[in-house]
Amino acid sequence: MRTFHPLVIALAAGANFVARAFSGDPNGTADIIAQAISTPGFSFVEVLSPCVTFRPEQRDWKKAVRPAPVATTDDPARAVRRIMTDDGFNIGVLYKGDRTPYQPPMGKGRKTPADLEKGFSL
Repeated sequence: MRTFHPLVIALAAGANFVARAFSGDPNGTADIIAQAISTPGFSFVEVLSPCVTFRPEQRDWKKAVRPAPVATTDDPARAVRRIMTDDGFNIGVLYKGDRTPYQPPMGKGRKTPADLEKGFSL
C-alpha cells in the first residue's frame, strides 16, 4: 500500500490533466508529456523511474507496469477512487478535465518591476 499519493494531491490542487508514465517506455512517456503540455491549465505527470543501480529488485518494474485497465475519466472523484485503489503501476492518462484555467486580468492593472520595487523601498 502506498502512503503518499501525488496524483490525488494534484487533483485536489486543481490539475486538469493527471497521468502516470514509466521511464522504461520513453516513447509512451514522451507522448504523455506532450499531451500534458497541450492541455490547458495545470497538468501533473508522475513518472515511475526505478534506480536499478542501488535497488536491483526494481528491475522487475518493467514487468509490473501496465496500461490502466479503465478509460480516462473527466470525473475527479472517480479518478481519485481509481488512483487510491490501484497498486501504483497503472500507467496512462488517468484524468483529463475541462476546468477553465486561471487567466489573470490583462490590461491597466499590470505592474512593472519598478512598481513592485517601490513597495520594498526603505
